[in-house]
Amino acid sequence: MFTSALKYRFESELGLDVVTCSSLAEMRGLAGDEKHGFFLAVTDLNLPDSPHCEALDYALEIDLPAIVFTGKFDFNMREKILKKNVLDYVIKDTDKAFDEIVQAVRRIVTNRHYRILVVDDTKTQRSILCSMLRAQKFDVIEASCGAEALEMIELNPDIQLVLTDYHMGDMNGYQLTRTLRRNYSDDVLRVIGVSNSTDPQLSASFLKAGASDFLYRPFVQEEFQCRIAQNIAILSKLDELKKAASPAVATA
Repeated sequence: MFTSALKYRFESELGLDVVTCSSLAEMRGLAGDEKHGFFLAVTDLNLPDSPHCEALDYALEIDLPAIVFTGKFDFNMREKILKKNVLDYVIKDTDKAFDEIVQAVRRIVTNRHYRILVVDDTKTQRSILCSMLRAQKFDVIEASCGAEALEMIELNPDIQLVLTDYHMGDMNGYQLTRTLRRNYSDDVLRVIGVSNSTDPQLSASFLKAGASDFLYRPFVQEEFQCRIAQNIAILSKLDELKKAASPAVATA
């Protein structure tokens, strides 16, 4: 019943083609071919032949991004799930569980339409941020300094969010943010600052410079995902409002 209800909502509300299965064996039969064509797996942690997350492990094994739903949850389970780099998880303990799963899938499907620029002069840190964003299905571009970031935005006017580190060689993230705000308003380009600094004033400085948000490293993966999702949701809502406010054009 739960699977049938989700299938109906995914198809009717999101316009997706949905295939369901009730066991790991059935899942292997459907997705065993490397050309299976699936974009996303929404899987329960416990199936009759998969009592210990084997279905989730199989999805990740075949490079199929996964959203997890489960009826049992505690902090140990949370840690175990997050270590597997799932896209999201939903707990089946309220009437809102259906809505939360649909919203999680909607977000992943929508993310493909957003391009994000990651700016960091440390390759390792930049790669970590890019990997986390690409796991959420965003289109990601990289820049290793402020000057390169400005060039990338000129070349890619469809960039809608900039994630910038503070400490960089040519110009710091604060200076980059102020430069961007001369030409791009917050409703067009979101800017999120990131730093390893322990200075509690840095976040306020970034926000005063025009940043939309700020994150101190090290951050929890869930916090990172939520902050990005919130800023993308704001952009989406602003786009809807702009379209609703646009005057209709009549043609004869």
